[in-house]
Amino acid sequence: MDTARMSIPPATRSRTPLPVVAWRAVIAGLAWWGLLAALHGDITQLRYFSQVTTLTVALTASASVLGFAVRSTRWNTALAWCRGASTTYAIVTAVIYQALLSGNLDATSSLLEHAVVPALAVIDWVTFGPGRARQPWWTPLSWLILPIGYLAVYYNVRDPSGQPLYPFLDPGAANFWTWVGIMIGVFIVVGAVVWGVGLLRSAAARRTPADAAGPTPER
Repeated sequence: MDTARMSIPPATRSRTPLPVVAWRAVIAGLAWWGLLAALHGDITQLRYFSQVTTLTVALTASASVLGFAVRSTRWNTALAWCRGASTTYAIVTAVIYQALLSGNLDATSSLLEHAVVPALAVIDWVTFGPGRARQPWWTPLSWLILPIGYLAVYYNVRDPSGQPLYPFLDPGAANFWTWVGIMIGVFIVVGAVVWGVGLLRSAAARRTPADAAGPTPER
């Protein structure tokens, strides 16, 4: 890996600006609210991908807030990876919910998980991207680790009535593996778009002269 392209010299690092920390705190708060409202105290509700997605956004935003003073290159690279991954999952979740499921946003938990939190994750990524780090081309493929792991578990999981969690993704149906391929393809396409936006944002950040802009904060 070309570390010169993936990191910023330590001398130019500074803490994440407080307005960004506050913004991420809002994302974290709304994500946790949506997740807890959806769980209703039942941890088994994490079998649904909406809850898994919201959990990734909540954890990533919380880590960004709690680690705002960390100046480690590895920490910021890992955090950028997590932000890109959780944004990808949030976009896919929102689109699938509207296109293939009920699309009902009447419940507060549904509104937060399928609209508000995905929108905030996208805004955060489009605004800040991965910071000045340039993520390698294979990054979107590495984001597949959670969806593939989820599908592996999903194959043997049913709702309380014994039915598949998602009608269009029925392990007992002849077209199950076709849908698996479609879903993985969707994650790859969305991930590639998220990664591409990140490249544009990081390129713009690197074009900002460090001596003119002052110490460069990690986003």
